[in-house]
Amino acid sequence: MTAIISTPYSRDLGDELRRLRESCTTFNGRTMAVQLGWDPSKISDIELGKVRASDVDVVQYLATCGKDIDFIDEFRKRYYNAFDLYFAQMSDNVGTLAMTEAMATKIFSYDVLIVHGLMQTEDYARQLFVDSHIEAPADIARLVQARMDRQAIMRRPNRPECVFFVHELALRMQLG
Repeated sequence: MTAIISTPYSRDLGDELRRLRESCTTFNGRTMAVQLGWDPSKISDIELGKVRASDVDVVQYLATCGKDIDFIDEFRKRYYNAFDLYFAQMSDNVGTLAMTEAMATKIFSYDVLIVHGLMQTEDYARQLFVDSHIEAPADIARLVQARMDRQAIMRRPNRPECVFFVHELALRMQLG
């Protein structure tokens, strides 16, 4: 277990570990620590994303939660770069993405198919959600608003330096 600077993604994965413990076991943090033979602060620090757990620790934790080898391998792949300050992994959690962008001093992006979320207009974002058919129609307004709210970092006086490369294909793509 290595103490290093936490990242939004490490905190997100720590939350995921805590939710797994709470949903897959009857253990609280202290009981989980006893079960694994760890100090209770180790459970707390890992679940808060404050320290990087070793591969062995991750496997033991997830196995105690009853997870199979496929789940463990998939989680370990996501966990591998979770503490890298210069590597932002895509998260399903919009809050993690917004926190990552808010903490950034520089953002570089290359998009082939769409305009980056920080540069989208409200109509463009709405049409992307509608055309994708991934989100429920009732959720689209909330998701568009969340995307527009993320753009607040572009109006800050200490905003990150941004470079967005947009492929011509993304500019010519017809929506709607």
